[in-house]
Amino acid sequence: MRRVIFHIDELEKWPITLNNASNMTDYASEDVIVLVNGPAIEGLRRTSEVSERIQAILTKEVKVKACLVSLANKGISQADLLDGVETVPSGVVYLSEQQHHGASYIKP
Repeated sequence: MRRVIFHIDELEKWPITLNNASNMTDYASEDVIVLVNGPAIEGLRRTSEVSERIQAILTKEVKVKACLVSLANKGISQADLLDGVETVPSGVVYLSEQQHHGASYIKP
């Protein structure tokens, strides 16, 4: 199965990113990952405006990965994250590794 990574680093891009990830799961058989870093990391808080929509894509087996560097820079603990969100040491390193191994990269 092919992998697709949606990369979000802008908080205002959450709605389009979530629409794209959801559409990918509805219309294609891809392994879908949403990699989050930069200011967009705020959207992964349990109390964020998009938390319910993120929970919905997690139930569609979309993997959501948070950059630990961005979490530290924003002072967000892993305990503040939505259930089901995984972490990676560095978002940019993770993206590079995944692309090297054939993942498609989409940045809404």
